[in-house]
Amino acid sequence: MGIRIITDSTSYLPPERLEEYEIEVVPLEITLGGTRFREGEMSNREYYSRLRSTSDFPTTSQPPVGDFVKVFERYGPQETYICLVISELLSGTLHAAESAASLLPDYDITVMDSRSTAMGLGFQVLKAAEMGRQGFGRDQIIQEVVKLRSEVMIRFVVDNLEYLVRGGRLGKTSGMLGNLLQVKPILGIIDGRIDALKKVRSKRRAVENIVEELKSQVDKGRISEVAVCHADVESEAMELKEQVEAFFPKPILVSEVGPTIGSHTGPGVLGLVYY
Repeated sequence: MGIRIITDSTSYLPPERLEEYEIEVVPLEITLGGTRFREGEMSNREYYSRLRSTSDFPTTSQPPVGDFVKVFERYGPQETYICLVISELLSGTLHAAESAASLLPDYDITVMDSRSTAMGLGFQVLKAAEMGRQGFGRDQIIQEVVKLRSEVMIRFVVDNLEYLVRGGRLGKTSGMLGNLLQVKPILGIIDGRIDALKKVRSKRRAVENIVEELKSQVDKGRISEVAVCHADVESEAMELKEQVEAFFPKPILVSEVGPTIGSHTGPGVLGLVYY
């Protein structure tokens, strides 16, 4: 008996963290070139290789309601569940999890909209899992996660705006202008939605700007945790990690974005998540 943490596959937490805290992951689904699969069934390397070499545009969908039900039933009604999922404005996953909870009226299940994704979601999941391990109750954990949710900052840059435009995550006019002028907007997730925050002339300059923004917050003593996120650009991610390590004293987690989010950002995305 205790607190059981459930999340979806877009948290992109390292396997060792999932295992350490016994966090259950419900995968989203992707379709590319007529092939449909659950996130995690195909390696990121293979998926991005396919994505780079095809003209087909991928589609993503929330997990079936039954997949959430199976996870809850695996541990039974004696557990208390906190289920943290990708922003409702980015996916229907929240609705699927809530539908599953409604089918299990004898279970104590709280479903929470992270208003984020990737490590913005991942940090919330880790906080909940750590507090559960320390013996905190459900209400205390929810209160802390809500506080953390309001403090998470996500800043990233993409190689090509086409994926965000075609996937409906960015206005067509902004996308066309960005590619035409080789503008690389700094993007973020604000109130659960992807938004362009600032336009710069190159990816290098965009990354520098993202690092400068983080450093200004670190210098003020405001930052607790930092993660580097990327999609199929590991060498760039490790270089970014080294830059941040020069002024941030705590370990920095590196997380690779998988097919669900990578389908909408495209391969090559690079950024920082911190709170």
